[in-house]
Amino acid sequence: MPAVLLNLCAIIVYAVVLIFSNTRKRFWLKLVGFCGLVIGLVLVSALIGGMYPKNAWIINIFGKIAQWSPIAWYLVDVMFIMNFVGEFRTLKTENANVPRQRFLVSILGVLAIAAVVFTITTGKLLVNESDSQYDWRKDTAVQAQRLVWLAGGARTFVDSEGDSLHYLLIKPQNYDKQKKYPLVVCLPYGGYEAGAAELLSTDGRRSTYPAFIFVPYCPEGEGWGGIPGCASLDLLVYETISALTEPGIDVKRRYVTGVSRGGYGTWQFICSRPDMFAAAMPVCGGGDPELASKIVNMPIWAFHGANDKNVPVSGSRDIISAIKKAGGHPRYTEYPDEAHNIWDKVSDTPGLWNWLFAQKRE
Repeated sequence: MPAVLLNLCAIIVYAVVLIFSNTRKRFWLKLVGFCGLVIGLVLVSALIGGMYPKNAWIINIFGKIAQWSPIAWYLVDVMFIMNFVGEFRTLKTENANVPRQRFLVSILGVLAIAAVVFTITTGKLLVNESDSQYDWRKDTAVQAQRLVWLAGGARTFVDSEGDSLHYLLIKPQNYDKQKKYPLVVCLPYGGYEAGAAELLSTDGRRSTYPAFIFVPYCPEGEGWGGIPGCASLDLLVYETISALTEPGIDVKRRYVTGVSRGGYGTWQFICSRPDMFAAAMPVCGGGDPELASKIVNMPIWAFHGANDKNVPVSGSRDIISAIKKAGGHPRYTEYPDEAHNIWDKVSDTPGLWNWLFAQKRE
């Protein structure tokens, strides 16, 4: 944030110079100055306002400003082109060079028009994509808040070395301490954002599949293992799960699932602690084929999109192939026309949840 604000301040200073120095004599440069000043001030206000929001509608306004202002700033380049056109027209050249001068002016004029069309068209596409991402993030944030509410607030586990893990534990609907329930470990791709937890915590699913839902908190820049260069919290999660004291947790029916970062973590968890889990459902993840022999008897149903650009589909293909070569029989569903966002298709797979909750570790 300090770097962003410093950059915006530099834009404002630059704009002021264009307005009040000798460049103000050039119409297009002066216009650049006014546009830059307005855009810079608006963005600074949006950033500061976004840090201290009071109402949801304010956040929405600032979100729109943050989307469109940079695109408006890109149009400043067109004003510079128009200034160069003006410069060419005022040059005092020999008569022999006039045709060449007019040719250059024409070329710059065409470039200016093309730049405007390209910027607006591309900008619209980027804004549409940004809108969908913005709406998705708002929705996942709301879902995460709902999970926190259902869990009665976040808990914290502290190990013997002082390391801590925040987590949610949602109890089964109509919880009876005398009964046994499976524990579903839902690994988020960030924060408490876990698709399986969101789905299994709905009223209909809670009544059909009564279970404890465990969601560890994923801090930014960390993960669950399996991703090179990303700090792993897997050992801390294992300790937390082992330390759960709620009566009714069936240790023979502990399942793990996750999407993307959580998908990598799912493979990591069952490969490093196959004794802890009865089944796994990794989505858009990847595992180490060298560890396949450890999970030949593990019930696994993995999913991936063939066109995934975020997580290479080879991450799932390779370990599934290695498990089969080692004598295992994992299930694998690959969507030939899908990319990374396949959770909706996965969650609607016929028989998926019945399969998961039927698994039990011997």
